Amino acid sequence: TLLSKLGPTFIKIGQSLSIRTDLLSPAYVRGLTQLQDKVPSFPTDIARKTIEAELGQPVDRLFEGLTEEPIAAASLGQVYKAKLADGSGRTVAVKVQRPDIERRIALDMHLIRVAEPLFRLTGYVGDVKGLVDDWGVGFVNELNYIEEADNAEQFMLDMATTPLADVVFAPAVLREMSARRVLVSEWIDGERLECSEAADVSKLCSVAMNCYLTMMLESGTMHCDPHPGNLLRAPDGRLCILDWGLVQSIPPDLRLTFIEHIAHLTSKDYAKV
Repeated sequence: TLLSKLGPTFIKIGQSLSIRTDLLSPAYVRGLTQLQDKVPSFPTDIARKTIEAELGQPVDRLFEGLTEEPIAAASLGQVYKAKLADGSGRTVAVKVQRPDIERRIALDMHLIRVAEPLFRLTGYVGDVKGLVDDWGVGFVNELNYIEEADNAEQFMLDMATTPLADVVFAPAVLREMSARRVLVSEWIDGERLECSEAADVSKLCSVAMNCYLTMMLESGTMHCDPHPGNLLRAPDGRLCILDWGLVQSIPPDLRLTFIEHIAHLTSKDYAKV
């Protein structure tokens, strides 16, 4: 697609729009859905060099049977399936960052900032430069896979003290095999929620809603990339949430404001909303 050719920033925009069925026609949504995990991949030999540079060992000493082609490819990286070479036979997902991604994102951000007058011509009245700056911060954080590992582990700690502890999870990260541009985690043989025909999918959708409300109103660690490619039904019936790179921290005062807002809506006290 055109967005794929334009680069990672525009792919991210397309991913966001792919779940906005309230704004776009079904035909456009179907076209944008492929941006969730079927973006054109980069060569595997480059991915192998990145793994070796980041982890300091040859790929064959780390993994057995690393797939020749990525299982999924997205805006900032792509994922391979492999088994650990330590004799455990454990199956893992190996996420590798795209080459030269920081420069490309910086260029995209600059071009969008320069194009601010064009946004004004369309009638847009928002703060384009402020929006781009916020995007830039999110992108920079998302490029550090160590922070992504931190986010996933923090989510598990947050959920451990809630009623959702046994029904939702993030894949466990292998810290000793992860670095800034490579993330290794347990492999999950799951189904995308919108593709699954299991009888409990409606229940898992409710779990997802309650999980995101818990993140927004209670824990404050908010997963901000909830497109269908990141929400899986695991074989044991639990909800698996993937891709913890794009996370927003919600401060306590803002969480309290959200709670008050919802309380006013629930009580139909619209004057205070």
